[in-house]
Amino acid sequence: MEKLIKIGLCDDETYIHKEIFKIIEKYQKERECSIEMFSFFTARELLETEKEIQILLLDIDMPQMDGIEAAFRLREQGRNCRVIMLTSKLERFKDAFKIGAYRFVTKPVDVKELEEALDDARSTLLGYAQTELKFGAVPCKVFQYQIDYLQACGDYVKIHVGEKVCESTRPLKSWKEELDSQLFVECHKSYIVNLKSVKRIERDSFLLENGEKILIARRRRGDVVRIFTEFDIRNDRV
Repeated sequence: MEKLIKIGLCDDETYIHKEIFKIIEKYQKERECSIEMFSFFTARELLETEKEIQILLLDIDMPQMDGIEAAFRLREQGRNCRVIMLTSKLERFKDAFKIGAYRFVTKPVDVKELEEALDDARSTLLGYAQTELKFGAVPCKVFQYQIDYLQACGDYVKIHVGEKVCESTRPLKSWKEELDSQLFVECHKSYIVNLKSVKRIERDSFLLENGEKILIARRRRGDVVRIFTEFDIRNDRV
């Protein structure tokens, strides 16, 4: 099974919670994934929680504070969960776009529509965890998907994030344990590569989107090709 997915549901109707929890229970069995659900019955409960939420199922029409306002305040708090809006009023879709809603599901809840929205949102969660790095002496957090590759250089590791490079005294093995295994592959004893950053695979190397080439160890090539091909198929890149 893949890493635990944390989903929040904010809706003022109890029966909606029961209905969606049943759908999610069936969904995780069919998709062979592991999901932790959190329930919120008001926007205020949602805004006050300290729980980590990766995907949020959010009702638009709630008393006191509606879902549009709640999503706006979440953005102000710097919380970047994928928001799937639940609504029976199609005219509210335009409002939801303004706060960056990821997908929409109409109410009464259509099972297939919800499952497709969850599939889509889950596909974007690769490398969603944040990692603390230092660029020079300045600490900052980056999403793992922003890292292009890591390179072991003797007693330190170079971490390439776009045009920036930072250094870490942690060994490459330690980084491998932290990084999302669905997104990163150790293609050589000195390299771990983000598969999203790969343009294509060549005879003995990865060609990255930025034009760089990363060596693939001969004894690992078979596994690396298989992992890269499966990644492309899973993410509709072929």
